[in-house]
Order: sequence, then structure tokens, then C-alpha cells
Amino acid sequence: MKLSRMTFTKLLALVAIVLCSFASTSRASPLDPERYLLVEAEPRAQLEDYRLNDDVWPTHYDIEIKPYLEAETGKQAFTFDGNTKITVKTEKQGVAQIKLHIARMEITSWSVVRKSDNNVVQTLTEIYDAETEVLTIPLASGVTLQANTEYLLSFTYIGNMDDDMHGFYRSYYLLNGEKVWLGSTQFEQTHARRAFPCFDEPRFKATFQLKINHKTPQYSVYSNTPIVIASPSESGRTLTTFGITPSMSSYLVAFIVAPYEINQREQMGILARPQAQNQTQYSLDEGIKLLKALDDWIDYPYSSVPEMPRMYMAAVPDFSAGAMENWGLLTYREANILYRSDDSTSLQQQRIATVISHEIAHQWFGDLLTCEWWDVTWLNEGFARYCEYFATALVEPSWELEHQFVVEQVQSAMQMDSLITTHPMTHPVYTQAQASAIFDNISYNKGAVVLRMMEHFMTPSTFLTALRAYVKENAYKSVRPAHLFDALNRYNPNARMYMEPWTVQPGYPLVTVTSNDNGFTITQKRFLVNEPTHTDATMWPLPLTYATNANEFSNTTPTFVMTASYNIPMADASNVQYFILNKQQVGYYRVNYDAALWGKISNALHSEDFGGIHVLNRAQLVDDLFNLARGDIVPYGTALDILEYLKHETEYAPWLAAVNGLTTLSRRIHAEDEELFTIHILDIFAKAYDTVKFQAPSPTERRVFTYMRQNVLKWACNYGHEACSKAAVAEFERFYANPSVKVHPDLRQVVYCEGIRKGTQAHFEFLWNQYLTSNMATEQILILQGMGCASTYELISIMMDAIASEHVRSQDKSNAYTYIINNQYTLPHVSRYLQLNHAIWAAGHGSYLSVASAFNNLLARLKSDSERDTISAFIETNKNTLGQAAYDSIKNGLTEYETNKQFTMRNRDEISTFLKKKANGGAGAVFANVSMIVSLLVLVVCRW
Repeated sequence: MKLSRMTFTKLLALVAIVLCSFASTSRASPLDPERYLLVEAEPRAQLEDYRLNDDVWPTHYDIEIKPYLEAETGKQAFTFDGNTKITVKTEKQGVAQIKLHIARMEITSWSVVRKSDNNVVQTLTEIYDAETEVLTIPLASGVTLQANTEYLLSFTYIGNMDDDMHGFYRSYYLLNGEKVWLGSTQFEQTHARRAFPCFDEPRFKATFQLKINHKTPQYSVYSNTPIVIASPSESGRTLTTFGITPSMSSYLVAFIVAPYEINQREQMGILARPQAQNQTQYSLDEGIKLLKALDDWIDYPYSSVPEMPRMYMAAVPDFSAGAMENWGLLTYREANILYRSDDSTSLQQQRIATVISHEIAHQWFGDLLTCEWWDVTWLNEGFARYCEYFATALVEPSWELEHQFVVEQVQSAMQMDSLITTHPMTHPVYTQAQASAIFDNISYNKGAVVLRMMEHFMTPSTFLTALRAYVKENAYKSVRPAHLFDALNRYNPNARMYMEPWTVQPGYPLVTVTSNDNGFTITQKRFLVNEPTHTDATMWPLPLTYATNANEFSNTTPTFVMTASYNIPMADASNVQYFILNKQQVGYYRVNYDAALWGKISNALHSEDFGGIHVLNRAQLVDDLFNLARGDIVPYGTALDILEYLKHETEYAPWLAAVNGLTTLSRRIHAEDEELFTIHILDIFAKAYDTVKFQAPSPTERRVFTYMRQNVLKWACNYGHEACSKAAVAEFERFYANPSVKVHPDLRQVVYCEGIRKGTQAHFEFLWNQYLTSNMATEQILILQGMGCASTYELISIMMDAIASEHVRSQDKSNAYTYIINNQYTLPHVSRYLQLNHAIWAAGHGSYLSVASAFNNLLARLKSDSERDTISAFIETNKNTLGQAAYDSIKNGLTEYETNKQFTMRNRDEISTFLKKKANGGAGAVFANVSMIVSLLVLVVCRW
């Protein structure tokens, strides 16, 4: 397909005209919480008004939905007729009004009836608050609800199937170039109210019975429970009734109206569009194994819930979240459930398995037991994230997920949690924006990390026994942290005392170790990466473990210390090989050492077998050094000298920690030092490249070795490794000449990227055509990653146009943009594009806030004052077009640019001195020079 800027502009069909019809901006998956830098609106109502009171409680819903996926007589396309009857009651006297939620619907009639005698309850005119989405039904003067009496609220209404992936929304797939429409749901956190009037908070559990009036045979329908009966309702339509659900929260209701097919075995089925059925076998097989593993682990079989005799998992083409745990009908992005070994990478396969594990775990932690309100979201998501790794490990033990957890969860949580803007795991939530924002690395990652920490303290068997008791005792209920603490305390009386502070206090400590002849002194202080001299006196119960030689890393059961300072006596302490705190990084804290101890650690890392230091502690040391240098605790020169050991590292976890640290550092390297930094990168990756080689994985190699190869090849090629680039380009040219023989999936990211970076527009158009014709969501992601490596303004503009068009689905737009700006050389081109085409970008993404987000993400990577000045001038000239919120957001981005620049200038001398010394051949002698490291570190204790 011939592609040019002109044809793309035509394809956009004058999108600037549709600025008045923006849809709301979609959010990234909670399973992948990195988002655009969005502007959060200030609450426009009293905070308590966003919450329902507890006067009236629902017990059962009868819901009937009649969707119109195409226009019919008197009915607009993408609307639906709804009829909902809610059985409610109160235990209070004198209740004179009923409050519940509705949104994006037109109520045509409603009533309140006492069920015992069908008497109509007299009411006054309803009151609706569009900000809080609360509908208030006041009873007539002198009329109140009788306590412990059932009432029936009935609503007839017309709803909208929007395309923003919330509520009951519309999606589509392409068949022979034509759109085939379908309807699906996403109700978490606050969008069930867009499909039916409801008490849309998780604590208001009730049973639900759903009926769907749908066209047949064009569409099939699916919901949480099996179909009870399906009967013709009118010409060409069928009324399908589903079984009554267990008592559950409104956000867990789900239904799909789609021409899907099912691949099923035993009690599980995978739903997908017909063209994707050949991609469902892996998720079916893996899902069955994971469900069995979790059944046994929790000792509360899924099938013991009588209303849930089966589990369906559905692949939805447009899906705002990564996946959703609706009880009995789990929904997923296609890329998170559809798999073929010839078109998906090993890491994508792992992603699918772990996401399935996450969602199945929610059937207990979220569905059976549900967080009482979103302020304790971690009770849902922390457990699911924990199971994402450790339950999958029961089925896939060779993937070393226990090791991956440390870098991907412990260390990633620490990034967000080291900022002053972080929040505790348990944190107040009121508005819809706040409810959405709480689904972040703190609720997910930190929640899982704290659970792992308690598991090691209590021992795995005792921890599991306590969790099983927690599940059984709280089944079908909404829960608060106290319910979990009570269960844990029953099996260890100190559990709550040690765990609760980690859930109610933001951040985490930096633990400093100083040595003397008689032992070691441990002190703690909150770690704030941008504020090393802060005076925050928060203290945590510290889980302490330590090792002084290779034989001491296996026992990870900690001793908790509750004091600000703690002494570890040890005879002849000065003669230990090293002293490493926090074995296998079970505890959630960073560690800094005095000069002598850092010197010993450096010696060990540069010795044979890394001195026997456990691979997870090597990953810990790597991550800590990068972040202690960022936080002005350890000099950059010292950190980089010690990290020279990476030239000999052969394990995935330390390299993943290094890649994360180097990514952040690369964005702060002064522009004039880029060449020196390139020399450094090629040097430390040289041996790793020779180890992994540019080749497809062998059938017998460790899974994490395959992952390590992907990282090493990406960095080597990105920084101009000649052999890497030559091999990647050759493989791309071979694929270009003969597309029927595909590139191995585990090499595609680097091959596509280098092929586009070094290729022509013809190569670009070839790969874009592969994207348009691919039937695999995982392959489309790999292609977007590769096309993000375009290097000319013309090609980058075409790519940006594509992202703004419907060719790239809304759920993928944010990531596709990130793939481009992660390449430093694209930033001036992207800036120019956004300035010239801001209306196209706003129209394609939903609002000018998305233009602000794009600029802010660019500014976070930018190193050019002239480009900064151009952006500053642009927003001043276009302030009225941008709107105040977008303008203010970009102004904040410009301020952040200055902060980043100050960081670069403050650390430049030290970094460039190291880089110059290394480029001149001096690093080989430097990194082993313990006396030099000691001299550089003398300042550390004084600073801290």
C-alpha cells in the first residue's frame, strides 16, 4: 500500500472539523499503569457528595437490555433500551429519600413500589447531579421507607453505546475491510451506572439477573452466568435470560453482544471473533491449568460457587484496561489473551499467562471478597498482582517468575514511591478521577510486594493457611484491611503490627549500614529521590536479613526491627568478605553502605562468580546504586565504577535492573556527552552481546535468557553496535524480499526497529502494510514498536498521522506514541509535528489535554533549550486554542524540563569525568581500585 503524508491527510477526512465531537481520553491498562501525563480535574462538588449514604441497600437487580448496533425504525444506532428493577431495603427508620447512580442515559419512566402489597410510594421530582452522577429520589412530604421492608425501584431508559471503552460500549473488528460491530462492557470503577441505574460502589453487593434482547442469528450473547433460556421475542430477535449471579458488586457485571465463536473444554471457554479462533488454544490450555492451581492453592474451588459452573474469557478488540475480572466472564485486550507461537514473542506468551493468572485470582480476591471501597483497592489488586507471578510459577516453574518479581514489582514500585507525590496503599478516594488514579503502582506493585514480605516473615505455609482462613471467613462480603490483619494475626500475633505501617504510610526507607570492628549499625530514613535533605521522620518496621558470604543468602525469614537505630553485633566484623542487607530483596527498602562496605561489595562483584552474591541481590545492588546516585546519596562516579561489573554479568535480573537504570540515566546525559555515553554503553554490553548472540532462541535455553537477549540486542543496536545493526538490517531485508518467511518473533522488535531506522520509505510502507493486514494483535504491537524507530520527519509525520487515525486503536495510541519518542533523535520532529498538526492530534485522541500529554512526555525526554523555547512560544501563541487546562499542563511540563536540566548540570562533571576516563582507557583499572571508591564515598555518611 503506497503511503504518503498527503494520502494520510485525506484518510483523516478533515478530522479538524470534528473537534466539537471529541470522545474522552482512554486510560492505559491497570496491569500496565504507566500513563500519559494527564491533567486531573479538581473536584467540583463536596467530597462526601460523591459517595452514596448507607440508608438504602440493594439486594437484587432484574435488568433487560435491548441493543441497537445499527439503526432501526425509531432507534438510533449504538443506543439501547433498558429496563431495570432493583429490590432495595433499609434497616433505618425515617429514610425519606433514595440515592443511587445513573450516567449517560435518558430515564423515560420510574417508580417506587412496596413489594409486599404493590403499593406505589409517592415521590417528588427527582434531582440529578451531573458531577457526582447521583440521582436523588425524594419521597413525598411525610412519606418514609419502612425498615426491613422490600421496595422495588423500576426504571425504563435509553442508554448510549459510546466508543470510549467504558460502560456498555461499541467495538468492532474488520472482516474483508468492513467493520463488524459488537457490544461489550467495562464497568470498573464507576461505569456500571452507564448501563443500568445502580448503587455503583463495591460495598453494595446484590444478585443480578440479566436478559438481553438481541438480533439473531447475527449475534450471540454472553454474561457472567450461563444461559437459562432463550426464546424468540419478535421478528429476528431473541430474548436470552441468564442465571442469577452470586451476590456481587455492580462493577463485576458483564455482558457481550457479538458474533463470537467459542473454544471450550471442561469448565472453561475462550470467546473471540471467528478469524481469531486459531489463536485461542494456548489461553484455554493455560487457563485450565491456572484455575486448577489456584483452586488448590486457595483451597476454595471456583466451582464451589453454585452460580458459577463455568468460566468464559473473552478477547475484545477495543478494551481500555489490560483485562477485567468480571465474575465468570473475564474480558481481555486481544494482545493479552490471543497467542500463536509463530507470531508472538516469548515475553508476550508470558504476559498472556500472567494476565490470565491475575484475572483468575480476582475471582477470589475481588469477586468473592471485594474491597469495601476504592481507598483499599490494594486488597483486590495487590493479591491479584501477587498471584500473577507466584500462581503462574506453580504452572510454569521454569520461567523463574519469583526472580522477575523483584525487578518488575519491588523495584518498579520503589520508583513511584520515592516521590513526594506518592500516597499510601490505603488512601482516601472520593471522585471518579481519584478512583481511577488509585489503580497504580502502589495499589498493584507495592500491594504485592508487602504481601511477599509478610509471606517470608510468617513462612509460606503459615501465610497460606492464614490467607485460606481470610477467604473462607469473608466470602461474599466486602472487606477492609482489618479483616486481613485479623486473619494474619491469628497465625502470628505480630503480623498486623509489622504490616499495617507499610499500608498506611507513604514511601519507604533508605537503610544505611555503617561498620566497626564489633559489628554493624543500621539506621533508617525515608528515601525521597528528589529531596535528600528532607526532615520527614517516618519510621517503618524493618525486616532485616543479611549475608556475609555465598552460603548465607538462602534463609530469607527476617527479624523485624521497630527502632530508628539497631546494632548487629559481630565478632571480627571488619574481616567479613562483605555485608549485604536484605537477602533476595524481600524487604521493601533501599540500602546504602559506608565506604568500606561498598568497597568490599565492589571487590566481590568484580571477582569470580561475583563473590557468590545472590543474583537477586546483584539486581538489588544495581537498582540501588542507580537510584542512590539519582538521589544524591552516592556519587555518580562511584556508582558507575561499581556498575562496571555488569560487563561480566550473565543473568537477566541484574541486566533488567541495569536497563531500567540506564534508561533513566540516558535521558539526563548532557547532549554534548552523548558520544561518550555511547562508548560506555557499547563497552558494558559487549560481552553480553557475545553471550546472547544475534540468533533465535534455542529450544533448550532458559526463558529468562531469551528475555535477556531481547534487551541486549535492543540496546546494542540502538547505540550503533556494528554487528548487531548489520545482522538486524540483513534479516529485515530478507523479510522484505520474502514476507512469507517471517522473522522469529523474539527477534522482531530489534529487526523491525533497525530495518526502519536504516531503511527507506519503501521499507516503512512495507511494514505498515503488514500492520494493516495482520490478524494478530501481538504482531501489530511489535510492528508499532518497529515503526517508532523511523528517523526522518516525513516518516515520523506519517506515523504520527497513523496514530491519530482510526488505524491505530484508541487503546494502542499512547504506547505507539511512546515508541516514537523513546528514540532521542525523533524529538525535534515530533515537536514540529505537534505544533503544526495539534488539531489533528486533538481530534484523534479526544481533546487538547492529549496534546498537552504528548508535549509533556516529549519534554520529559528533551535536552534542547532551543526546542524548549519553540514549544514555549507555541503554547503562548495558541493559548486560546489549547484551552486553560492544556496550557497549564504544558507550562508544568516546561517547569519539569528545567528541573531535569538542573539535575543534568548538577551531575554532569562527575558523569562526564567517569565517561572520559573510560573512553581514554582508564576504567579498567579504576573499577577495582577500592581505595578510590572509598575516597569518593567518604562524603556519603556526612551527606546522609
